[in-house]
Amino acid sequence: MYLKLLKNDLKNNILQTMAIAFFIILSSSFLSSAAQLGVQLSNSINELFEKAKTPHILQMHSGDIDLERMEKFVAKNKEIKEYQILDFLNIDNSIMSFNDNSLKDLVYDNGFSTQSEKFDFLLDINNEKIKAKKGEVYVPVFYFISGLVKSGDTLKIKDYELKVAGFVRDSQMNSSISSSKRFVVNKLDYDNIKSFGSVEHLIEFYLSDIDMTSKVQSAYNSENLESSGPPIITFSLFKMVNALSDGISIAALAFISLLVILISLFCIRLSLLAKLEEDYKELSILKAIGIAHKDIKKVFLYKYVFIGALSCLIGFALSFLIKAPFLNNMKMFFGTAKADMMTYVFGFTACFIVFAIVYFSMSKISKRLRHLSINRPFEDEKQSNLSISYLPQRLFLAISDVFSKKKIYFTMISVTILSVFILILPMSVYTTISDKSFINYMGIGSYDVRIDISEIADNKDKMNILLEKIKNDDSIEKYDIIKSKLIDYKTSKGNIEKIWIDFSTQTTFPIKYVYGSMPLKDDEISLSKIKADDLSKKVGDEMTLMIGNKEKKVKISGIFSDLTNGGKTARASFKTDDEDMIWMIIPVKLKDKVASEEFIKKYQDDFTFAKFSDTKLYINQIFGNTIATVYNITWVGFFASLFLIFTITVLFIRMLYLKDSGENALLKSIGFTNKDIYIQYFIKSALILSFGLILGNVFSLTIGDKLASTILNVIGIANVQFLRDTLFSYVSVPLSMIITTALATYLGARGLNKMNISQILKEDI
Repeated sequence: MYLKLLKNDLKNNILQTMAIAFFIILSSSFLSSAAQLGVQLSNSINELFEKAKTPHILQMHSGDIDLERMEKFVAKNKEIKEYQILDFLNIDNSIMSFNDNSLKDLVYDNGFSTQSEKFDFLLDINNEKIKAKKGEVYVPVFYFISGLVKSGDTLKIKDYELKVAGFVRDSQMNSSISSSKRFVVNKLDYDNIKSFGSVEHLIEFYLSDIDMTSKVQSAYNSENLESSGPPIITFSLFKMVNALSDGISIAALAFISLLVILISLFCIRLSLLAKLEEDYKELSILKAIGIAHKDIKKVFLYKYVFIGALSCLIGFALSFLIKAPFLNNMKMFFGTAKADMMTYVFGFTACFIVFAIVYFSMSKISKRLRHLSINRPFEDEKQSNLSISYLPQRLFLAISDVFSKKKIYFTMISVTILSVFILILPMSVYTTISDKSFINYMGIGSYDVRIDISEIADNKDKMNILLEKIKNDDSIEKYDIIKSKLIDYKTSKGNIEKIWIDFSTQTTFPIKYVYGSMPLKDDEISLSKIKADDLSKKVGDEMTLMIGNKEKKVKISGIFSDLTNGGKTARASFKTDDEDMIWMIIPVKLKDKVASEEFIKKYQDDFTFAKFSDTKLYINQIFGNTIATVYNITWVGFFASLFLIFTITVLFIRMLYLKDSGENALLKSIGFTNKDIYIQYFIKSALILSFGLILGNVFSLTIGDKLASTILNVIGIANVQFLRDTLFSYVSVPLSMIITTALATYLGARGLNKMNISQILKEDI
C-alpha cells in the first residue's frame, strides 16, 4: 500500500518533488566534494613527499662549508638517517628567456640543479625521478600552469640554449608562495652554465624519526654550523606551504557548502510546509476515518525519506564532477590525486550527514500531523497586536501578516541572510587578497617597488652607487633600507639558536600587527606569529640576543604576520654593523604619476646584481593562482545564491498563496482587486529582503570576517581586516536580489485571476 501511495504521490507532484530533490542534491554534492578534496589533497601531498623523499630539515647557505665539522655533527646525532649538500645555481632572471621572451619581470629566484642522489628527488609530471639528458631542461611546473612555457620551447641563458623536455614537481618549491624555483639540467649543462650565476648550498637532513626534527634543529643551531641564508625550514612548513593554494580553495568550497546546506534545509522545510498545506485536507480525512497517526506519518515521511536517500546518492555521484576542476590543478602540482577508500568514506559520510539532517528536520515537521483537524487551520497563528492602523491599507495588511506569522517569515529572512553571506563574503576575500595592501599581512610594507640584493659582499661598491642614486632621485617620494641578518639568541633552556631579523626604521613602511606594535626603542623587538608560537612568546615577554658576543635583553613589542623566509622572522630598529649581513631590501614609494615600470627600466640595466620588482606584479605572481580560484568561486557562489533565492521565494510565496486562499477569496469578495493582493505579496517580499540585506551585511562584516580570518590564521596570516567592493556589495548585490525576488514573487502568486471565490469560501465554511 505504501509503495502504491508513494508512486502516485511522486507522479502527481513532479515539480514539488524535483524542487526538494534539487536542494538535497546541491547540499550533498558540495559537502561531499569538499570532504573528498580534503582527503585527496592530503593524500597527494603525502604521496609526492614520499616519492620525493622530502628533507625533514633544510638550511640554505651561501659560502664555504666545513665538511669535516658537518660530518662530525651527523655522526654525533644518531637521529639523522641521511644528509647531503646540494648545489643550487642562482641565475639572474634578466639573462634568462623562454623563446626570446625575457624572464626579467619574474619575482621568483630561479636556480639550476642536477638530480639529487640520496633524497629530495625532483620529479616529472608522472612523479618519476627526472633524468635530464644533455641539452635538456626541466622547468618548474608552476611556469607551465602560468602559461609562460610549454614542452618543446627553448630556454636561453645568455647565449646558451636548452630545450624544455618536461616539468618539475619540487616538493620544496612547488607552491606559488615559495620565492625560489628549481630547474633541472644534466651535469654537463650545469658545468657549462655555472659561470653565469652564483652557487648557493642546500644543506639537507633526512631523519629516522620526524618527531626528532626540533631536537636536531636545536643541535644544529647550538653547534653554530653554516647558516648564511634564510632560517631553517622544516618538513611541516613544506607541507603547509604546498597545501596553501588548494587548501584555501577547499576551505572556501566547504564554507559555501555549509551555507548552501543551511539554505537548502530552510528550502526543504518551506517545501514540506507548502506540501502539508496543500495535502492538509486529504491527511485530515485519513485521520477522520480512523487511520492511526503513526500510519499517516508513514505516508507523509516515506516519500521524503525516499527522495532524501535517492538525492544524496545522486549528490554523491555528482560530487565527482564538481571536484574535477579542483583535482586538475591539484594533479598538476602533486601528481595523480589518489582516491583511496577513505576518500569515498569521507565523501559518503558527508552525504549521509546531509540525509540525517534532512530526515530529522522532516521528522520534526511531521509531529504537526498529531494536530490534524478538518475544522482547524494547520498553522497555529497568533493575531498581531501591532498598532499600525495609521498605515495605508495595503501596507497595514502586509505588515500585520508578517508579524502574525513570525516563525515562518523568520525562516525566509534566515535564508536571505545566508544568501547574502554567499554573495558578499567570497567577493570580500577576493577583494582583500588581490588588493595591494594585502602584502602588509605578509610582513611587507606598502610601497611601489622592491629592490632585493643578496650578493652583498661581491657588490659593495655598486650597492653604494645604487643607494646614492636612489637618494638623489626626484621621482622617489620615500624609501627605506632593510638589512637582514641572522642573530644568535638564547632559548629558555639556555641553548644558542639563530633568528632572522630585519633591521630598519620600521616607521617608513609600517606593516600590520596582530598584537602589540612596531619596535621603536633600542630594547625592543617584534616577532612573526609563527616564530612567536614556536618560542611560546607573547607581547611583553623578554628574550636574550647575542650581539657582538654580548647579551642584549629585548622586550617583545609586537607580533606580526609573515610568510617570508619560512615565516620565522623578527624586526628591530636598533643599529648594528653591516658585518654578516645576508640580505638587503630597498622598498621604494614613487611620487604620483610615476610608473613603476619606467622606474625599474631606468635602474635594471645598470644594476644587474639587484632584483627590481613591482609590488603589484609581486602579489599577482605569488598569489595569482589563489586569487583566480577565489574569483571563480565568488561568481559561482553569486549565481548559485541568486538561483536559490529565486527558487525559495517562489516556494515561499506559493506556500503563502495556498495558505491564504481563503483570506484572499474573502478580500476579493469585499472589493480588493488582484493588483491589491499582488502588491501585498510584493510588500511582504520587500520586507523580508530588506531585513535579510541589512542583517546579512552586518553578519558578513562581523561573523563572516571572523570565520574567513580564522582560515587565514592557520597559515600564519592573522587578524586580516577585510576590504569591501562597495559597488558589488551595496549596489550589484541588492539590485540583483531585488530583481530576482520581484520575479519570483510574481510567479509564486500567480493564479489569482483563476480563483473560484465561492468554492473556496464554501470549503472554509
